[in-house]
Amino acid sequence: MKPSKPRSAARHLIWPSAAILLGMSFVPLCMLVFFSFADGNVSTLNGVAGYTVRNIVEAVTSLTVQGLMLKSFWMALLVTAICIVIAYPAAWAIAKIVPEKYRSTLIMVSIVPAFTSQLLLIYSIMTLMQTNGLVMTPLLKLGILPAGTSLMYTNGSVILILVYEYLPYMILSLYSCLEKIDNNVISASHSLGANRFQTFISVVLPQSFSGLMTGILIVLIPVAGSFVEPNIAGGPYSMMIGSLIDSQFTTSMNMGYGAALSLLFLVVMSLTLAVIRLVMNIADKRIGG
Repeated sequence: MKPSKPRSAARHLIWPSAAILLGMSFVPLCMLVFFSFADGNVSTLNGVAGYTVRNIVEAVTSLTVQGLMLKSFWMALLVTAICIVIAYPAAWAIAKIVPEKYRSTLIMVSIVPAFTSQLLLIYSIMTLMQTNGLVMTPLLKLGILPAGTSLMYTNGSVILILVYEYLPYMILSLYSCLEKIDNNVISASHSLGANRFQTFISVVLPQSFSGLMTGILIVLIPVAGSFVEPNIAGGPYSMMIGSLIDSQFTTSMNMGYGAALSLLFLVVMSLTLAVIRLVMNIADKRIGG
């Protein structure tokens, strides 16, 4: 019986972490469900004016919400795809081409946006995208873009900012897997007659698939719920589902409807995570088999 005492004591050490997890996830979720049935705004003095299912019904049936939800996922998929296209070569170069003594420096440089204030980052990129900015000026003078073209307050500006914000996470996710690939395996693939594309499909992609899916999760989910970037850098047609949710809490003061939209978005994202997890399991079995 004596060996069981340390185990019993160890179990008690779990309770603080479990309490924090409960307080930071389960309790807010219960509050979100509760407020979803609140009628209008929730006053801290007078409490809830009443309860209704109208918020849930409107959130599910509204064509505006459906359109913004689809647009948000389309932009999230586009941003994720752009990050993958840029991050794979960058992570490969850092992991396999650059001398080892410079890798830490390049990793630090690549994750600088992650340590930068979000607002500062957004306004800095907006400055570059102005008509007389550092990016637009040479493009206009060289005739690459027609005169009068502006990227400001468009979907393009929102996508560019989101890519710059979340690209470091994709690079780190891929780099952690790519650096573990044995160079001898790659050399063997070339020796057997495989070209670079075939080597990537048969060797690099399977061994970095877990990092790829991790990067997709880290980028796709937050981008779909973004609201700061569309509100600041986007125009009237750049609104996303996160912008609508934000406006219900801050402008319309309709906390009940905002909570219902948040709950709907949470359900959709949970289903998305389940699908991604299913894809990962199927891919792992095929790669392993």
